[in-house]
Amino acid sequence: MKLRRPRFLHGGTITAAVAMAARVSNQLALVVVTLFATRMLQPADFGVFAIAAAFITLSRTMLYTGPFEYLLKAPEARAVPVASACLAANGVVAGGWCALLVALGIAAPLLFAGTGVGAVMLALAPSTLVAALAGWLEAMLLRSGQVRRYYAMTVAIEVASGLGAIALLIAGYGLWALVAQVYLRLALFVIAYRIVLVLPCLPRPEWSELREVLRWSRSRYGSVVVGFLANYSGDLLLGIAFSPAAAGLYRASNRMVTALADMFNQPAGLLATTTMAAARSRGEAGSEIWLRLLALFAALSWPALAVLALLADRIAPLALGPAWAAAGPIVAVFCVARMAGLVATVASSALVVNDRHGRVLSIQGLAAIATAGLTLFAAPYGPRAAAMASAVVAILAALALAHAALRTARHDRTALGETARAVLVPLFGGFCAALLADTLLRRAGIQQGWSIVLVAGSAGAGWLLAAWSVFPALNRGLSMLGGRAQAA
Repeated sequence: MKLRRPRFLHGGTITAAVAMAARVSNQLALVVVTLFATRMLQPADFGVFAIAAAFITLSRTMLYTGPFEYLLKAPEARAVPVASACLAANGVVAGGWCALLVALGIAAPLLFAGTGVGAVMLALAPSTLVAALAGWLEAMLLRSGQVRRYYAMTVAIEVASGLGAIALLIAGYGLWALVAQVYLRLALFVIAYRIVLVLPCLPRPEWSELREVLRWSRSRYGSVVVGFLANYSGDLLLGIAFSPAAAGLYRASNRMVTALADMFNQPAGLLATTTMAAARSRGEAGSEIWLRLLALFAALSWPALAVLALLADRIAPLALGPAWAAAGPIVAVFCVARMAGLVATVASSALVVNDRHGRVLSIQGLAAIATAGLTLFAAPYGPRAAAMASAVVAILAALALAHAALRTARHDRTALGETARAVLVPLFGGFCAALLADTLLRRAGIQQGWSIVLVAGSAGAGWLLAAWSVFPALNRGLSMLGGRAQAA
């Protein structure tokens, strides 16, 4: 007698599970490296790296958008010439960024309080050239539909580069260990992608094709810049107005929350883009895909972030060290911002796939201006006020992007209501269980470190009970990841 596989163990479940496991491993590696760094580096040293790494992050993000996305959605008949043009476009952008970062490194002593930012920025500038090749190879791998292999390699490489950074930190190389990790990670990605890919023979890029790729990418580059200002203006303004130590406190808190949030946000954005792009290439509307995926990933991530915010004042000093006790309130604020960030990520994917990236740019542009303005106003009041300014704008931007995505195609009211229930029921179930357990433990005078485990366990039990009641809606999101929808 042949046993039937449970209904929820379809291809979408496996894909989502692989993606989630990959991000858990990646973020675990990031958290471990961060914990080692915060214990071996002073906040000022960590802040120096945070300021320099912010600009490297901007350049690298540009190399994973624009031509990256253009290549993913290119028709099969034009795949080879488009691939050649996209590689050339990434090379042009990387060269420009390398020159700009060298100039910023030279001018850093005039821009930022304290010392050391310029040397780190100059050391990291050439990494953009390696990132250009890595980004192009990643797009080719995802275009081939090898999503699970991509995530498996990502896990191995993130862990290997994290172990390398930890070894260098223990050996006493300080913040230069973090610089070395950037190069090690990119080099391993290039080698791994090249091993598994069978690349076509690329012709000389056509000037008209290259110009079209860069023209299409302009608004995406604009979105990256404004997104960078929205996410990193706090680091930069605190580094200018106060010191790298204030920027370090702000960035360590942000990274701690991002490590948890990106376990869900990054797979949500990538899988939403590839799934909707595949649906569009087959002539399907796919208008409900982003709502289903938002419900699936929000039901997983929002309760976890809400519980982290509840326990932030106790988790921060335990995780980062006693010198970072002031990070607790900042962590709680960033939890709210990252909850909104999931909505913005999935809605942006829906708009980009439907060629509405201009709308994404306009909304993110306003958000960046608002974030910079509010952060400039709040920076004199410290890192917590700067984080609150960022969170307020993140919520407003997420609402605007979601509204724009809903207007792109008509959505059934029943689907909207089902999405809302699938998100809110697990959130309230998990958070209320955690709050009840925390209140009872406080009244009993139990506030030791292991009480965090009891609260987290209670949250998990409450989440399971609540999520089971909306499982059919969550399963519909999983089903959208099955079959050919995995491949762009």
